[in-house]
Formats: sequence, C-alpha cells, structure tokens
Amino acid sequence: MLVVLNPRSNAGTALRRWQPLESLLSERYTDMSVELPTGAEHAIEVVRAAVDRPDPPSVLVAAGGDGMVNLVLNALMDPATDRPRAAESALGAVGLGSSNDFHKPVPPSARVGGIPVRLDAARADLVDVGKASVLLSDGTHAVRYFLLNASMGLVAAGNHSFNHATGVVGWLKSRSVEAAILATALTTIATHRPLPVAVRGGDWIHTAPITNIGVLKSVHFAGGMHYDTAVTRSDGQFDVNIWSAAGRLRTLGLIAGLYAGRFRRSRLAACYRDAAVELRPDRPVPLELDGEITMVESARLEVLPRVLKVCAA
Repeated sequence: MLVVLNPRSNAGTALRRWQPLESLLSERYTDMSVELPTGAEHAIEVVRAAVDRPDPPSVLVAAGGDGMVNLVLNALMDPATDRPRAAESALGAVGLGSSNDFHKPVPPSARVGGIPVRLDAARADLVDVGKASVLLSDGTHAVRYFLLNASMGLVAAGNHSFNHATGVVGWLKSRSVEAAILATALTTIATHRPLPVAVRGGDWIHTAPITNIGVLKSVHFAGGMHYDTAVTRSDGQFDVNIWSAAGRLRTLGLIAGLYAGRFRRSRLAACYRDAAVELRPDRPVPLELDGEITMVESARLEVLPRVLKVCAA
C-alpha cells in the first residue's frame, strides 16, 4: 500500500491530522509506505513511478482532500487507453481535506481516529470514471478525468474562489469549512451573472442561459450540499442537473434546498440523464472537475463504465 500525502491540504492542517492516524494504520497495513511529494508535479511522478513498476502497489491511497484524489486519479489513468495504468491497483483515500466529498456518505465504521478512510481493497468495487475532453482557453486540447462531478457556472466560480481564498474566507476555511463555503457562495452570488451555454446530450439540447450545471457521478458536492437525483458510482450514466437563470434571492433559496438535499422540485431545476454531454459556453469559463478548476472554451464529458477499482469504506 502506497500513501501519497498532500501535507498542504485543508489550509495546511493535513500533516498534523495525519501523524496520529499513521501509527494506527501502520498496525493494520504492515506493507504501508508514505510519500510526501513537494507539489503536484512531484506527486504525479511518484504515482507514475509506482504503477509502472513490475509489482505496482495493490492499493494507491490519496491522502488529502478531493483535489488529491483527483490528482492521483489523473496520474493513474492512461489517456491512450482510458484505463488505469495498473489495472490491479485499487484507489484508496484518507480524507484529510476540507470537504472530503469522495468519502460521502461516511458510516461510523469508515472512520479511523475520526477521519474518513476508504482502504478496504478486499471489497473494492469497479466504478465509473468521468472523462473530460476539453478545448483549453489557449486553443490546445487536453483530457482530464473525474470521479465525483463536473460543473460550469456558479459552483465552478465559487470553487475557484474557495481554492484561492484569502482574508476572511481564508481564515474561516481553516476553522469552519461550511462557514467558508457559505461566505464564498454569498460573495460569488453577488457578482455572478447567468451563463450562456449550449448543453447537448444524446437526444436533447438546453440552450437557455443557466446559473449552473452539474454533471454528476456523485450527488455530494461543495461540502454539505447534495442533490436528490438517482446517479450512482457505477450506473454508466451522468445526472445532468441544471440551475436555470434566476435572481439572487431565488438562487439562495435553491442553495438552501441543496443543503437539505432538495433539488428536483425546485422551479429552477432541469434534470437529465445521459452517458455523454457537450458544454459550449459563449466564452472561456472555469470548468470544475472534483473541485479542481480548468479554464475551457468547450468540453465533452463522457462516462467510462466500471473501469477503476475503488476501495470500500
């Protein structure tokens, strides 16, 4: 078992939270080794070197937040085949981040020292992976992979602000994730404008301006918010949830409903299901993939059904 740890996760608190947990896990997993990469590029090198060995680790653990899970996923996946570079390696995770949506819902039995973990390789499941083929704002093409969700509009803009939080929000982020998310949401809503974007599925198209679109493999996002639609990690489909353009008060009402898991009955909700979706905004905008931001001119999102082994909680 190889643990790739992001010590800067959760406003730099991850390493402090990891240290007491390490001794507990090392007793359970005697083959565990830990790497602390110096940055994202180094983390990618660590993962690639591990999975390219003749004897790759049976479990590759992303220790940090959802961004670290996404980084390890993208280092593990091979764009030439849309499959993991080491098919026998299962992806695990230790939730040291601010949101840890990858772990949700978290049963009490899935915590070690109060921290959510997904390390049970014996009960690993094959899950879907989302593939994003994007046209970047500089005119080049790229492929990114995601496990939780993609978004464009208000949530992506809020994630971008949250990831680069300073001042009051930065202070809140290290003390109360939910308070920091709420403060970021209020600030983002105050300046956000409806986004003209053409959304095309297999046999449907949505062309009206939107507040947000979420393309989901998990209903959980942005800390405590969650949808009430039916997607699962291995059903071969996305839920495509669109927030119609609306004023600030109605948008705040929708967000309040999402904290209670209510979306479908909102007058602003438009819900679709599909295995592939194209997003074409009228200008380069942030695309959020599992909390990580990429500036894109367009994106095609598709489901790769049941291609990745993920450890059980």
